[in-house]
Amino acid sequence: MKKTVLSLALMILASGAMAQTDKEAAKAAAKALKEAKKEAKAQMDQAQKVKDAIYLKVQDKEKPATAEEIFTECNKGLDLITKALASGHIDEKKLGEGYKLCSDLATLPHNLYLEAASQKQPLDTAKYYKNLKTLTDAMSNELKYTEKKTGETGNVKYLEGKQASLAKSAIYYIYAAQFESDCKRYDSALEAYDIALNYGKRYPVVAEQVEMSVEPNQIAYYAFQTAYQAKKYKEMDKYYDLAVTFKEGAQGTNQIRMLSYLEQGDTLTWANKVREICLNAPESNEDYIQILSAYYQKKSSAEMGKFADEILAKNPEIYIANYARAFVYFADAKYDEALKYYIKCSELKPEQYDAWYQCGLCKFRQALDLNSTISNIKNQTEAKKTLEKTKGLFGEAIPYFEKAREVTPDEPQKWAYELKQCYTVVGKAAEAAEMDKLL
Repeated sequence: MKKTVLSLALMILASGAMAQTDKEAAKAAAKALKEAKKEAKAQMDQAQKVKDAIYLKVQDKEKPATAEEIFTECNKGLDLITKALASGHIDEKKLGEGYKLCSDLATLPHNLYLEAASQKQPLDTAKYYKNLKTLTDAMSNELKYTEKKTGETGNVKYLEGKQASLAKSAIYYIYAAQFESDCKRYDSALEAYDIALNYGKRYPVVAEQVEMSVEPNQIAYYAFQTAYQAKKYKEMDKYYDLAVTFKEGAQGTNQIRMLSYLEQGDTLTWANKVREICLNAPESNEDYIQILSAYYQKKSSAEMGKFADEILAKNPEIYIANYARAFVYFADAKYDEALKYYIKCSELKPEQYDAWYQCGLCKFRQALDLNSTISNIKNQTEAKKTLEKTKGLFGEAIPYFEKAREVTPDEPQKWAYELKQCYTVVGKAAEAAEMDKLL
């Protein structure tokens, strides 16, 4: 019985002590909260004094504030108001006022940065970017937490002006991105480009008002280039689809994208992407068609021919695709088939030596192949017919080689040998002698 009474007494004492401790903790917490609110208010009041003083000095006509004073004092004020706002102890009714103060303090340095940039003077681009984010976030929150008041003493016009300023500030993120990129701070540059591209999402209050002199696809193009400079290949893919719609830079965008796959050692993806680009717009990508044709040739002539056929199915007027298709037929000794495509090449680009020469070579090779069979023909009549046919093929080659000569008159090494052979066979001794001299 005594033990039970003692236990109860201990429990009562313990619960009393716990209750006392809870009260003291609550009292301490309330005191700490009161002190924190007091400190936040003091910081905000001090920031207001700093702001009022520097604005007054800026307006002083006799001795206005220097740039150094503006940066120093505004940074001091921003440090105070930023701490106050971050504490979470500013009364919600005062938040609009707090963010306005923050916006005002960020505005003066912002203007100085822009002035320096316009005059091509040096500026701290990292601080410019940090201040810009502070400024636009502050304007956005000022609009969010400031209650609209109508009437003669209302603030509707003021808030409309603030909203317009926030909307116009989108362009400054492109400046920041370019500054940071020039300084090789690529992460912050890409962040700034992202903000510019998604400005309406970041600040919904001005989503319908944002107007920039630079179109989104051009911004994406700049970001794409920056990502490549930083060798951030995944970031490049993020911007590619929009960047490639910027017509002035589309070709460069594709070239850099393809190069990035090679830099990563991913030739398979490179080939697939190049093929996709070529098939989508073959007339704009003849250089890539030529490169990819050579890539497929290393696999097999059949792969090269298949790719050429795919391009020609999209656009039969592509010179290099016709040339590739002819090249495969020629390599397989299918000279008649090759000739059709080489003739097409000569029609597409009559100033090109290669097409004319290859046309002549188709007939020349047919003649040589046929000539090699004559000694094995026992029937004299058939042998004579074959010889005449051979001479005819050499004769058919002459106009093509002469055309090759016409477009490269100062380079006889490109056509004189074949013309000499053809002239000799068909009995044009004078012309053959002329070629002999050139050789």
